[in-house]
Amino acid sequence: EGAAMSGSGTNRALELLRSLPRVSLANLRPSPGSKKRERRRGRGRYGGRKCGRGHKGERQRGNRPRLGFEGGQTPFYLAIPKYGFNEGHSLRRQYQPLSLQRLQYLIDLGRVDPTQPIDLTQLTNARGVTVQPLKRDYGVQLVEEGADIFAAKVNIEVQRASELAIAAIEKNGGIVTTSFYDPRSL
Repeated sequence: EGAAMSGSGTNRALELLRSLPRVSLANLRPSPGSKKRERRRGRGRYGGRKCGRGHKGERQRGNRPRLGFEGGQTPFYLAIPKYGFNEGHSLRRQYQPLSLQRLQYLIDLGRVDPTQPIDLTQLTNARGVTVQPLKRDYGVQLVEEGADIFAAKVNIEVQRASELAIAAIEKNGGIVTTSFYDPRSL
């Protein structure tokens, strides 16, 4: 019965194709409503006149002043005082992220031994993270990405850890400790 239905559907489609006009260069046109007529300036009441450029002066004549120039008035970007939103950004401590998914991957490959305590040395030797003290890296932060697939029981020492990452490790019977290293001891 299913084959008969598909056969009749095919026949209907073929009949429809036969009745529709053939596509050629002569009858190609854009879909209705997809093209908007260009507004012609300078015709009729307010339809152009100054063509949206206003009255005389530099702005009407084509060579516009640079961006942010306000005609001699102190521009906005100079009128407001400086404020140190990003003050000290070049000195801020950075922590390389290590996801639980990546940690599980390293364990599955055998690059990290879950029976031994895992610290920064093991992680860098296993090429799990790259810590660059000269680029203000102060260690590793454990993030919760892949918490649902993490299944290893580990004793890990990191510099920072999110609450969900700690919960995921402790759920499997593992231990998370946080420690601080100054750049010289890294």
